[in-house]
Amino acid sequence: MSDATQPAELHTPHILILDDEPEIRRMVALCLQREKFQASCAANVAEACAMMAVERFDAVISDVMMPGEDGIVFLGRVHEYWPDIPVILMTGHAQLQMAVNAIKNGAFDFVCKPFDFEYLRKIVWRAVNYSKLQKMEKNYRAELEETVAKRTAELKESMAELDFARTALQQAATDKSAFMSTVSHEMRTPMNGVIGSLELLSEENLTGAAAEFLMMARQSADNMVALIDKLLTFNSSIGTGSSTARYDLIDLTALLHGLVARFASNFRKKGLSLVLNISPDVPDRIWTDREQLTRLLDILLGNALKFTERGGVTVVVTKLENGDESELQFTVTDSGIGIPAGMQERIFEPFVQGDGSFTRKYEGVGLGLAIAMKNALLLNGRLSAENVPEGGSRFTLNLKIIAPK
Repeated sequence: MSDATQPAELHTPHILILDDEPEIRRMVALCLQREKFQASCAANVAEACAMMAVERFDAVISDVMMPGEDGIVFLGRVHEYWPDIPVILMTGHAQLQMAVNAIKNGAFDFVCKPFDFEYLRKIVWRAVNYSKLQKMEKNYRAELEETVAKRTAELKESMAELDFARTALQQAATDKSAFMSTVSHEMRTPMNGVIGSLELLSEENLTGAAAEFLMMARQSADNMVALIDKLLTFNSSIGTGSSTARYDLIDLTALLHGLVARFASNFRKKGLSLVLNISPDVPDRIWTDREQLTRLLDILLGNALKFTERGGVTVVVTKLENGDESELQFTVTDSGIGIPAGMQERIFEPFVQGDGSFTRKYEGVGLGLAIAMKNALLLNGRLSAENVPEGGSRFTLNLKIIAPK
């Protein structure tokens, strides 16, 4: 049985303490031993690296200012050769910029001398738990990759004669790999801001440059939440192919006014107008899936907001008669950049967002409209897009409606 698969109670967390002052090493070791940790000490970077080459550590506590190679350089070596080990830096010269530099270089946390030993114990426990979760995730990924590889081999063996289908699956795998690569890059940047700035600055009354760091971290967190939400939505509504709509009697008028109210402040910040027009013959209450319809309209309105710099957006809801059936038509018309030439046929495909310049300028991974199209299909509706002659774009959603008797 490997160390990573042993029950937690059989594994004593092992902490490496690196400091050129013997008294500091002794005090920190005693503090950790009282928590039932195993503590090992090193007086310099070379000694620490030699120990890490032959022993497994759950966390490292390193001084910043040391003769020769300092703690920041040592931190870089740890992340190069032992990327899963969290490193806690400590110093007797506490400065905000030093703390920020430490976090930017990948430090798990930052403590100051003289120690608050209770605080130090809490940080070490958090680092140990983080290390444990990292190992669990790595094992899970390895098992998942092994399972996926096995199932893929079985599928290829049983469907070898379907060359076209196999080619399609290979292309899907390539698209998924490219997508995951993009998402990983997008996630790393805001997470550095979250782990660093928020951890250090959230409980402080900060001004000036420090306040700017905090604002940056909060914005990064918002970006991460939005990206993860899209990823989870895409996997659940597209990846499985088994999602179904759940129809309930909803207040359509309240849903639409609530949608506009949620976006109103963001439109005002950009100096844009937002207008909602509901035709008098549109029923107040209809049978539909509230969650799917709300998500779809959120995406269309958010997309219009993102790609519109001047003017505004108009949401129009009308009722159409088609023989014995009635439809609701939702149109979201903006005065933005419009749909790039040649992209109208692909705008609803996953991972598509104009060309590379659009992705760099407006950010995102091109999932929103793909999710919107899937939502429309789940609602037995039709979603289309077009450029408008006066500039901008128009997205149209048609839904068959079942109004209450």
